[in-house]
Amino acid sequence: MKTLVVVASGAADRPLEELGGRTPLEAAATPVLDRMAREGRLGRLAPAPPGMPPEEGAFALGVLGLDPISYGDIGGCLDAAAFDVPVGSLDQAFRLSLVTADDDTIFDVTAGTISRDEALVLLETLGEKIGDPNLTFHAGEGWRNVMLWKGARDVRVKTTSPYEVVGKTLRGALPRGTGIGRLLAGIERSVEILVPHEVNELRRELGENPATMIWPWCPGVSTALPDFTARTGIRAAFVGVDPAFRGAARLTGFTVQRPEGATGRPGTNLRAKTDAALAALETHDLVVLHVDALAVASQTRDFVAKVEGLERIDGYVLNRALRAVEGGLGARVVVIAGEACSAETGRVLPDPVPFAIFGAGVRSHRRAGFTEVAARDAGFQVERTHELLDFLLHLPE
Repeated sequence: MKTLVVVASGAADRPLEELGGRTPLEAAATPVLDRMAREGRLGRLAPAPPGMPPEEGAFALGVLGLDPISYGDIGGCLDAAAFDVPVGSLDQAFRLSLVTADDDTIFDVTAGTISRDEALVLLETLGEKIGDPNLTFHAGEGWRNVMLWKGARDVRVKTTSPYEVVGKTLRGALPRGTGIGRLLAGIERSVEILVPHEVNELRRELGENPATMIWPWCPGVSTALPDFTARTGIRAAFVGVDPAFRGAARLTGFTVQRPEGATGRPGTNLRAKTDAALAALETHDLVVLHVDALAVASQTRDFVAKVEGLERIDGYVLNRALRAVEGGLGARVVVIAGEACSAETGRVLPDPVPFAIFGAGVRSHRRAGFTEVAARDAGFQVERTHELLDFLLHLPE
C-alpha cells in the first residue's frame, strides 16, 4: 500500500510556562492529529541512537530507513548534497551556520532568519577576505550553508551544534582536535569581516539580528549511501527543503521535489508542498513530506509561531491528506513529530517523539489525542529510528 510520511520537525517539546504548563502540541487546536491518534496507531520514536545528536543527520537517515550508526562519518555531506556542492575524496564538508554572537555566547542560531540573498553576499565576501584558499563557502538556505575544508579528510575535528551553545560559554564550544589551527583562525577572522559588513549594518538599522560569526559544525566526508529502490524495490519521493533530509534523499535515489514557495520557514507554502506530495503518491509507493517551520519557530524561541504552525499543518497538510485517503487514494498516512525542539531554549531535545499511523489495516489501541504524554502512555515505542520505515512498509493491507 502507498504510504505518505509527514515529518513535522520540531513539533514535539516540553511543557512551557507561557502555555500554562502545556506543550505546544497540547495547546494547539489539532483535530486531525487527534483523530489520527484516536483512530490510528499512536506511538513514539527515539530520534537517534544514544550518543548521536538527531540534528546532525541521524534523524534524517533513520526516517529514510538507514541505521545512522553505519554512516556516522557522513555529517555535512548531506547538506552538501542538498545544495549541489561537490565534496572531493580528500575534503571535509561542514554545516556552516551564520549566527548572532558576541565574545561570550551565541544569541541567535538563525541570525534573525537571515535570507539566502543576504547570506550569499556575506559568504562571497568571506571567500574573498578570509585569506585561506582551502576554506570555501557555499550558500544554502539563509543561515544554513556549507563550508569545505579542502585536503582535510584525515583531520579529526569535534564540533558542537550551535543550538547547544545558546546561553553557554562560546569559547568552550569551539571546534577541537589536532591540526585545526586554520579552522579556528577562519572563525576568528569571520568576526572581523562580518561584524562591520554593510549587510549587517542595514540589518541593525532595521532592528534585525546581524550575522556576526560563522559556526562550522557536523564535519563529514564523502560516503556512499545505498540506493533506496534497489534495497527495497519501492519507488520513493521526497518533498521539502530541509538540507539533511533533502541531501539524504538525493544520495539514496529518492525523487526530490521543492515546490515553489517552500522555504522551510513559518510562512512556507504548505498548500504547494501538500499538492506536490499527493501528486507524487500517484507515481511513487512512498512519499516523505518534510515540514521545517516548527523547528525554526523553536530555534527562534517563538512559542506563538509554533502553536500557530501546528494548527496550519493540521489544517493545510493532514486534513487534506486524510480527505484524499478517504476519497479513494489508497494510502496510509503517517505523521512524525520530530525531532523535538525546545521553544524555550532553541535546543534540539533527545526526547522520544510522538508518531501516528492512519489508514487501512491500522487499529486503534488507545483513545487519546496526539501529545507527548499520550504517546508515552500508548506503550508502543520504536527504539531504532530506521526500523519504523521497515515496520510501515510491511504492514498488512
